[in-house]
Amino acid sequence: MYTAIIFCICFLTFTLSGQSQVSGGLAITNLKVTTTSFNPGKAESTTLTFNISGAAKITARVLGPDHEYLRTVLDAAQRPAGPVTVMWNGRDQNGRVVPDEAYFFTIEAEAANGDKAVYDPVTISGGEFADITQGEVSRRSGTVSYKLSQPSRVLMRAGIAGNSMLKTIVDWEPRPAGTVTEYWNGKDEDNLIDVLNLKYTMILSYMTLPETSVITFGNDKYDYREYRSSLKPPPVVKPDRPMANGRQISPHFLKSRITDRSFKVKLSFPDLDKGSTVSSAPPAARDRILVRLDVDPKDRDVLQSQQYEIILFIDTVFHIEEERGYLPFNVPIELTQLPAGEHVITANIITFGDQIGVGSRKIRVDKQ
Repeated sequence: MYTAIIFCICFLTFTLSGQSQVSGGLAITNLKVTTTSFNPGKAESTTLTFNISGAAKITARVLGPDHEYLRTVLDAAQRPAGPVTVMWNGRDQNGRVVPDEAYFFTIEAEAANGDKAVYDPVTISGGEFADITQGEVSRRSGTVSYKLSQPSRVLMRAGIAGNSMLKTIVDWEPRPAGTVTEYWNGKDEDNLIDVLNLKYTMILSYMTLPETSVITFGNDKYDYREYRSSLKPPPVVKPDRPMANGRQISPHFLKSRITDRSFKVKLSFPDLDKGSTVSSAPPAARDRILVRLDVDPKDRDVLQSQQYEIILFIDTVFHIEEERGYLPFNVPIELTQLPAGEHVITANIITFGDQIGVGSRKIRVDKQ
């Protein structure tokens, strides 16, 4: 059975048409891609077409989600006025298949008389944000479905309204236009809480991708973070260019996909875990327990150079908040007011940049 879900309030979005930034009489127009998503691992590709108003040397590049140059598909190639076609097979400059992500093209053209034109879609499109207010959740199939009018990055979170955040289902990942289906088992980050059995709420936000963006899929060997860390030396990032219009964009639009993400919170009980490995059975305590919060060292870059707050919940009910958090964070929790039996302690670490880390762990309260 499907259940209709109301998400959040919508914001106004804008539809923009692209063209080049022109110096003199040269112009790049009518840009299109043949497909907005493809699987490079199956020898699929996409083709970019555009018009150039005069004969020029053209350099066309493929850029990654952090605006880094990954492949030059035309390198100062002389082309006459008229249509130009460029093919990309989903591989970088070294012939390596790129990770599943969203990529876009930039074009630079220079005529013999010195006239120049630059096409940089980030300056004229993308980043328009809104919330989706209608979707469907199916417990039976473990899916959440919704519709997008444009290719976009999507953020989907589930939790208790005005209370704890329990699960980041989709973390600003690129999705094509049309009906989108996400898979979720209905549980929290640590599979301890059946979120769908609670009075939960979902937040589903999106920001549009720059025009001519293409989404690759099918690469299960490495993700974007692993791929970027393996590039030596690091790729060159395109120059910043002024925005060509006054559109309203999401604050996440220009943030790095390396650090603008959710992260895992680790909960430990130093007095109970000491000298032993954490087992699947919840540890037992009677009157008080010391809880320690931390994050994996590989996630510390998310928290670096920004403030964050820490909130603790017991059975999804607010317990304590530290507005200026620090890690590792130790806090004693009184258990005398809790009934005997198993309880779940959940931690939310929320940065001022709207990244959220979630972690939970069970404790058994004994009254004897």
